[in-house]
Amino acid sequence: MPSSRGAQLLASLRLLYQPVVRLADGTPSSAEVLARFAGDNGEITGPAGLLAAMSDGPSAIGLSVALMRQGLADHAAAGLAALNLPLAFNLKLDALLHPALLGHVLALCAEFSLPPAQLRLELTEDQPVHDLAATSHIITALHQAGFALALDDITPAMPHLEALMDMPISAVKLDKSLLSGADAFLSRIIPHARARGLAVIAEGIETRAQHEAMRANGATHGQGFYYAKPLSAAALGAFLRR
Repeated sequence: MPSSRGAQLLASLRLLYQPVVRLADGTPSSAEVLARFAGDNGEITGPAGLLAAMSDGPSAIGLSVALMRQGLADHAAAGLAALNLPLAFNLKLDALLHPALLGHVLALCAEFSLPPAQLRLELTEDQPVHDLAATSHIITALHQAGFALALDDITPAMPHLEALMDMPISAVKLDKSLLSGADAFLSRIIPHARARGLAVIAEGIETRAQHEAMRANGATHGQGFYYAKPLSAAALGAFLRR
């Protein structure tokens, strides 16, 4: 269960949704769920408070499940299931490795009558992986249950990156610091990902030049203000229907 601090954060939770599009034709393929919070003064702030509250396994799993439930409730209320648009949720390593995670996400799918393929779980970069065997075990179990998995914000500094990419994941997301396009890391890691059938999502794209650079480097998808700003669930539905 969320701590009292976590419960307070959830009470002020506001979720936004940013489309991920195919670089080849601009077609939306998924949407990332972004946590924002409304302060007492009405100011909207980022997820730093939530990440800090996820200081241990129980807090991480409780807050993650609560956030996913809210996202799926928004998804249902906005009629997004009919548009076949998967939602991508960020997970800290503590939440990913929690033994109850698989049961929780399967229960959420049942609660909202969604197939597991409509959820993508993105492992955030803020906690380095030390136990590859445990990580591989849960990623394999989630994959076998039908969930898509991705590595978020990858950079050259990410420990065990290629070993993680050899696990049954479906996508890697390039950190926005790599948007210059002229990078030896991109020349190595994008072909490595594509050879394994992984989508390569470039984050933080804001200009046509960045879009073209990432496409030239072999990225398959993009996310950023160039395509769409983070939207409410209702606005996302209108965006998709256009």
